Amino acid sequence: MISKEKIYNYIDENKDTIIDYLMDLVRIPSINRVEGGNEKPVQDWLAQSLRGFNFDKVDEFAVDEENMRPNVVGVLKGAGGGKSLLLNGHMDVVPVAKPEIWHCDPFDPKIIDGKVYGRGTSDMKGGITSAIWAMRALKECGIKTKGDVILQAVIAEESQQAELYGTVQCLKRGYDADFGIVCEPSDMEVHITSSALFFFDLIVEGKAVHISARNQAIFPQPYGVPSGKDVGVDAFKKSLLFVDYFYRLEEEWNHRYRDKVLGGGGLDAKDAQGVGIFTINPSSINGGVYLGSVPSIVTYTYGVWYPDQLVDSQELYDEIKRGVEAISSTDDFLRENPPKLVIPTLQDWPGFKVDKDHPGIISLKKSVEEATGRKAVVSGFKAVCDVYYLNKHGVDSVIFGPGSLSYSVHGDNEFIPVDQVIEAAKVYASAIIDWCETE
Repeated sequence: MISKEKIYNYIDENKDTIIDYLMDLVRIPSINRVEGGNEKPVQDWLAQSLRGFNFDKVDEFAVDEENMRPNVVGVLKGAGGGKSLLLNGHMDVVPVAKPEIWHCDPFDPKIIDGKVYGRGTSDMKGGITSAIWAMRALKECGIKTKGDVILQAVIAEESQQAELYGTVQCLKRGYDADFGIVCEPSDMEVHITSSALFFFDLIVEGKAVHISARNQAIFPQPYGVPSGKDVGVDAFKKSLLFVDYFYRLEEEWNHRYRDKVLGGGGLDAKDAQGVGIFTINPSSINGGVYLGSVPSIVTYTYGVWYPDQLVDSQELYDEIKRGVEAISSTDDFLRENPPKLVIPTLQDWPGFKVDKDHPGIISLKKSVEEATGRKAVVSGFKAVCDVYYLNKHGVDSVIFGPGSLSYSVHGDNEFIPVDQVIEAAKVYASAIIDWCETE
């Protein structure tokens, strides 16, 4: 019987080195700007480090035309006869909007009050660091598993390009497993389901006129003086009818659709994300064409998180369309000039769901409880990630990782608690032993 305490002690003894490793990863910018990523420098560094850790196999490969966006796969070969485990995480990070308001340079991380600040700490170089050091702990402690342990450090996740460049390409190269854990920030909870995501555009057009004539466009005028839509139409003001509708619809959907796991507060124990499973977010707002004109056009791009295990996206598209049409019918100008609705646009990213009684989930819950001394929380991921693609292509997978979406992920001053990185490494090591078995 393998003593997990030996592995836990190794991880504790190397705590400072593990956090230094994370900070080294963060120091190498790997920004995904959608039109093209810059992951190669960090992937080269990562591959070299895994070779230095004496992983049994390290494969760095790219499939883009320029050969500049490589994935890195590290393997610990099993002795045979055991189940294999996949640990997956993405190395690309989102751009930084306002570096001047960060506690530190986003790519020169600092530890403040037990938290590492820097772009990509929670999303998700922290989880990748924990996975790597869990695998290294087993190797350094001389523990040999029966099943293979596979690390996928992928690119292009932030732009939903898993099939083109990232996770799916690793699977096609033969790096699959009997069960997978995606190391996304999950508040150290086991996420067995997730939201889905789509975007839509609402384009409201008005009628431009010089701003000095705005009073004629807005207020009734004496008989014979042009007014209203004959003069000009404020597209922004008209658009507010729809903005109000989307806020009301967001509330309606959250009352209408309920799920015990996703947005239910957690199974067995309280989760960290709270209730509510729908969001309709005005992600981008653009309007007006000239400073001296009444705004003649406003474009909104909304992002919608929704539970696709409860409702099909087409039903939501249809309801949004009906609402926009109904509102347009109540306004003289909009009835003749209805807004343009483009739905979906940009991304349409499904969620995932794995049965709570799946053997991999039962095993992972046991590992969490042994490594942390706390009851495992089973809940849902209120975002999307590459776990969908793993499940789609036959690798039953869930999400578990250090950090949290609420730790300013995709925002300013992103951070991850040091203790979570260390604790997650212990959980992954325990999970490897429990699932892959030892000689």
